[in-house]
Amino acid sequence: MTPKFPSGGSARGEAKRILLLSIVNPAAERNGASTVTRGLVKMLKLPPLEAEVELIPAREEPIRFRRLEQARSLAHSAFTGLPAKAAFLYSKDFRARVAQRIRTARYDLAIVNGLDLVRVLDTLPISMPRILVAHNLEHRLFRTQIENLGGGDRLLGGFLRADCARLEAYEWKGMRESGNVVFLSRDEAACAAGMCPGLRSITVPPVFEGEPAVRKPRQHGPFLELGLVGDFEWWPNRLSLRWFEEEVLPGVKTPVRLNLFGRPGGRRRRGDNRILEHGAAENMRQVWERCDVMLCPARVTAGVSVKLAEALYNGAPVLATTAAARGLGLVRDPAVVLLDEPGEWVEFLNSPAALQLAERQVSEETRSAFTVGARMGGLQQFVMDVLAARQSSL
Repeated sequence: MTPKFPSGGSARGEAKRILLLSIVNPAAERNGASTVTRGLVKMLKLPPLEAEVELIPAREEPIRFRRLEQARSLAHSAFTGLPAKAAFLYSKDFRARVAQRIRTARYDLAIVNGLDLVRVLDTLPISMPRILVAHNLEHRLFRTQIENLGGGDRLLGGFLRADCARLEAYEWKGMRESGNVVFLSRDEAACAAGMCPGLRSITVPPVFEGEPAVRKPRQHGPFLELGLVGDFEWWPNRLSLRWFEEEVLPGVKTPVRLNLFGRPGGRRRRGDNRILEHGAAENMRQVWERCDVMLCPARVTAGVSVKLAEALYNGAPVLATTAAARGLGLVRDPAVVLLDEPGEWVEFLNSPAALQLAERQVSEETRSAFTVGARMGGLQQFVMDVLAARQSSL
């Protein structure tokens, strides 16, 4: 799709300046949100739009003492009524940096990258068009987290449920005030359309730069090499890994190895020498080259699985839950097997079908859905439509 720019001028002659206010600093962080953000910036900078993008992250460096900061955010929420997730990232310093840039430079558009930052909308001039990027409907994710609390944390359940209600109201209000939202998930776009009549939106799944990995024929070694990638300090990833470790792996009798790539999350795994922890991968190509099948055992039905999209972009066969594939709009592909019950996973991994999956090739239709070229035209046209709508209202 090629964006249709207003007549009487070229895209280059009308280069747009975009202020991107972000929940992550993609130059300093390696996680799903950073991956999505890099793809977003890439699509905005390419011709024909060729936007100039200035990014201001909520925090320049990743948070070091996350638990302490979460406790501070909960206390802040109790006294101010601001949802804890919003307080976690929002700060006077961030607000001051945004206000200073607006005073000293001209921008055609503000993009608020992450619903946690909805509060920053009141810092922007009323005349400035704005777009929100919804990585997740955060209140849905938070609700699932509350439902999976451990023993001691359940004492906070009532307080957290009230905070989740505040977060939900905060997100819907921000979307209505912005009027323009980029979603990663089709499902969440549909949900928001029902809650925010008249909302202008587009769904843009994660996209990836660079050449995809070249899949080599499977090396028929003694083990089927399974791969799982994620930051295991993040609770949805810990939940998924624990489900596979405790409910699936004990029943698998065929020779497999589980290769974990990512921060370990502080848990030491003992008693099963089939689990290999590699830490964060310096180069993701070592993941695709080592693993025969990638696992995405997501248990949370919120947002999208960036790692599933990345695996498919790089041609890796995937065994996943339907929760992992939710919202991505995947076409039917023999290289993608979706199963939900632990017994189904055990039966599959104990069968010849697991080895057959390792030999399959991801279709070009599936892979290309996560390329910059497939999504850039739609995103750039969405930006131009937002700008044109604001211009016509003046």
